[in-house]
Amino acid sequence: MPTHASPAVRRLSRRSFLAVAGISVAGALAACSGAPTGTKHLRLSSWNIPLDLETYQAIADEFVAAHPGTSVAVEVTTGQFHQWFITRLAADLAPDIIRITPQQIGRYAANGSLVDITGAVPPEYEDDWSEPFWAIGAKPDGLFGVFQHTDNFITYYDRRVMERIGVRVPQTLDEAWHWDEFLEVAREARKVTRGYGFGYGWSGPETAYRWMPVVYQNGGAFLGEDGETPSMDTAEAVGALEFGRRWYAEGLVSPSNMSKSGGGAVARDLFLTGQIGLLLDNPESVAALDEGRPDEWGTAPMIRNTGEASDLGGNALAVTRSSKHPELAAELVAFITSRANIAEFCRRGNWLPARSSLDAADIGYERHEATMQRFIDQASTIPLSMVRAQSGQYFSSLNSVFADYLDLCFLGELSPTECGTRMTEAMRSVTAR
Repeated sequence: MPTHASPAVRRLSRRSFLAVAGISVAGALAACSGAPTGTKHLRLSSWNIPLDLETYQAIADEFVAAHPGTSVAVEVTTGQFHQWFITRLAADLAPDIIRITPQQIGRYAANGSLVDITGAVPPEYEDDWSEPFWAIGAKPDGLFGVFQHTDNFITYYDRRVMERIGVRVPQTLDEAWHWDEFLEVAREARKVTRGYGFGYGWSGPETAYRWMPVVYQNGGAFLGEDGETPSMDTAEAVGALEFGRRWYAEGLVSPSNMSKSGGGAVARDLFLTGQIGLLLDNPESVAALDEGRPDEWGTAPMIRNTGEASDLGGNALAVTRSSKHPELAAELVAFITSRANIAEFCRRGNWLPARSSLDAADIGYERHEATMQRFIDQASTIPLSMVRAQSGQYFSSLNSVFADYLDLCFLGELSPTECGTRMTEAMRSVTAR
């Protein structure tokens, strides 16, 4: 599933999508079966987000026009990603190109499921990606994906609540609320809402890692600089856990809004219904707030402490070992991640560009250009060490450990110190395999 996929997105059946995209069912089946038609067939699989599927197909059609004797079918990634992908890899039926999150890519780059696409990607591409964003696909033994788009967390606020409190809302990264300042504002917000102070934008157990920036804001780290050594028992990491525990001990965040038990859009729904005055979340909330509470909300930078950090959302494109035409597939990845095509994809889908040279004005968002630029600016605070941790080979398993222990700490069943110690021990058992 995508890092930030909306639960309200309309689902298309495979047959109906093929009709929308202009692909015949017979042609798609030929592409899947590898039937000898004299044409080099490529398959690209993406999350079931209709607008993204249409945009991918439009870009792919341009590629086909410039590459006679080729065809590209855009398909839907179904079910649980790991189960879906592993099953198709085992049958040698995985798509040629896969849309994959940073948190998923390390596992498959390490076990040989993705192929090195270095030769097809222009060398100058690296210059237009930040070091953290390029590191998502770049491993010591090759380039296994190109980061296409991102998203991250900033702070949403209820204008009415902030006016009642009389607080000045920060506007620039260097003005961002520090933890103690933010909690003080949240306490005042709770007095106005008579519910809770703020919410956090998890969307289910698999997105527990979205809380990880809080660890880095306090100078801590999930894994050491080598990207493999568990380090959630340090004073800085335990301090972050203590901060998170305060959210619930003081009643500032709803107990229904936790990393494992607060799936879906719990925090956003609380904000829409006026039960919280602040929300830490990604760009996905913009459309919902625009529809539910137009002109009643604003945004500020993500909170910070001794350091800055925000969520690593978004997706990369990678070529799988099942591809019968890996060089051609790699060329298509390079084409989709060109500057012009990333701009078009982000404009239509309301995503944030991975390329450093693109800003909100370049993208031409239909609405909320200033808010989208705030998200783009916030991306500069995503730490390289956090990216390496989340895009490493063990991260899928480590994220499950993180989710389990995080909620135990938030609920008060483990003290922050106990949580840090036990979490680190459990993480070591994963990385030692």
